[in-house]
Amino acid sequence: MLNQRNTRKQGDVGLGAAIGYFSMKGYTVSIPLTDNQEYDLIVDIDGNPNKVQVKTSRLESRNAKGYDVQLRTLGGNRSWSGVSKKFDPNRVDYLFVLTNDGRMYFIPSSSVKGTSSIVVGNQMYTEFEVKFVSLEI
Repeated sequence: MLNQRNTRKQGDVGLGAAIGYFSMKGYTVSIPLTDNQEYDLIVDIDGNPNKVQVKTSRLESRNAKGYDVQLRTLGGNRSWSGVSKKFDPNRVDYLFVLTNDGRMYFIPSSSVKGTSSIVVGNQMYTEFEVKFVSLEI
């Protein structure tokens, strides 16, 4: 599913899945004009704007059955200072994860137990797994 060699393209697939999921739930989704925020989307849930960071993973965990999700940001451009930016649960409200097998997770930031990476699947974060809902038109 996430067979993109370019990590930006892979990120686009995750962002598209997140927008699709939230839109099918009937939530209003807003996208920041630039990409230098801590979040990727603003999702209005029941009148409350929520900052959502979107991540993807195609790497199966070696130590646990599931997928390794890298939370830290290494930059990705020529001006990168060499310092990675770790996940801070105080800067976003939710983490949305899309894995290579198509599973999606919508995790409250307060439940994320890592700043550099986490593993999702096989009884880890399964209570936050979400699925597309049918859309009645």
